[in-house]
Amino acid sequence: MKISAAMLVMLSALFMSVGLQRAAAAGKYDGSVPMVCSASAVTECQPGRRCEARTAENVNLPSLFKVDTKAMKVRNLEAEKGRESPIRNVDHANGALVLQGSDADRGWTVVIHEETGKMSATVSADGEGFVVFGQCGLP
Repeated sequence: MKISAAMLVMLSALFMSVGLQRAAAAGKYDGSVPMVCSASAVTECQPGRRCEARTAENVNLPSLFKVDTKAMKVRNLEAEKGRESPIRNVDHANGALVLQGSDADRGWTVVIHEETGKMSATVSADGEGFVVFGQCGLP
């Protein structure tokens, strides 16, 4: 079977448009636009003690926050005057957006799945650590 040049052009255009559509959909939570994230589960751990379920409010973590990689800030949406923490590092690894920063005496890492928006985070300080799970959405 012989394929004409016009048919090759049409097939190429079709494959390119499908590839572009997939690329646009795949990176929905890639940090290119601000996101709002909510913490649904928080676990607090301390040395020599059993880890325990907590709420974000109980351990002074935001339960609702905005991630803005262009402004390099994570902003607590529930605090008065919108307390912010600077993002020090932004990376992409295996379909995940990875953010790192520090605030006061705590260091943190947030990982957001670029297709689903599922979020997990760790926060650590002297003698304590927290694991946070949640979901991010687009405004």
